[in-house]
Amino acid sequence: MKPYFLINGIKELSKEFKGKANIYLGIRPYGFHAGNQLPFMVYPYLLCKFTKELGFTPKFNFFLFLNDWEQDALEGPDLANYPFNIFPKNTTFQFTPSPDGKGNIVDFYEPIIATNVKKALEDFKQVKVIVMRNSSMKKMKTMKDVVLKTIVNPKLVRNVLKKYSGKSILKNSCSYCNAICKSCNSAKTETKIMKDQRIRAKCLICGSINYGPYESFEYWLYHKPLALPRIYENKIDLCITGLDHYNEGDFVSRKELFKIYGLKVKYPKTLYSHLIKGANGLVMGKSKKNDEYMAFPRLLKLVIKYGDNSIIDLSK
Repeated sequence: MKPYFLINGIKELSKEFKGKANIYLGIRPYGFHAGNQLPFMVYPYLLCKFTKELGFTPKFNFFLFLNDWEQDALEGPDLANYPFNIFPKNTTFQFTPSPDGKGNIVDFYEPIIATNVKKALEDFKQVKVIVMRNSSMKKMKTMKDVVLKTIVNPKLVRNVLKKYSGKSILKNSCSYCNAICKSCNSAKTETKIMKDQRIRAKCLICGSINYGPYESFEYWLYHKPLALPRIYENKIDLCITGLDHYNEGDFVSRKELFKIYGLKVKYPKTLYSHLIKGANGLVMGKSKKNDEYMAFPRLLKLVIKYGDNSIIDLSK
């Protein structure tokens, strides 16, 4: 299975799918900038456009996954040198207040993100955009299995990332899934599976200890293993994501994670979108404090202009 890249990749896939596929789009739901707009708006639009030009009717299902179980921020011993020795800084987006103080940050950004995606695809009447929060999948067997296996043995994730990412990883200080504290909503907990299969979560912030079945907790789950149940349960044919994920070994490591978690799945094709540098010359990203929303027509023209040059540079 090969990866697909940029404009040529979109054209190849339009021929292969002929208008029918379940397509994965995953996002941390805080902010929405040009780097997000590429895989969420421009690439889906071009896939539909090229498909239609080939004489096929676009009938794609775009699954818009809002990663509300992801951390609000990461911390660790040394994120620059050991980016996979990580812990959540505070809590998950599910419990992060919205900018307007009305609900959580996912409630605030979900309509913004969904509206932009639907607007970009409005010319293609038989295309569906299906919005789904990770937390809504909690009761699905595959999600439960991935959560419990990751809590019991975080080395499942660590060893794959160490082998395929090209990054150094410390032997200790790795955690890729925790139960959320029921008292203070912190994601900083010592989480264990007890002999009776109940969860024990000791909060490192408020000190409370909570026991209960899996279903009684919410969770922090790192985005690498989090992708597995979303792909498996929704029979995903294609993932569209940024080229930065390919550069950190995502294409190979995801296939290996499916194997070690024992999930038999037809591995989806993956399409990697341009990276985009902001006016300051840095690759655009919310975690880099470098983000800018752009009008869709302008961004579309830039993608066509840069073609198969992997970086769109706004600093020039």
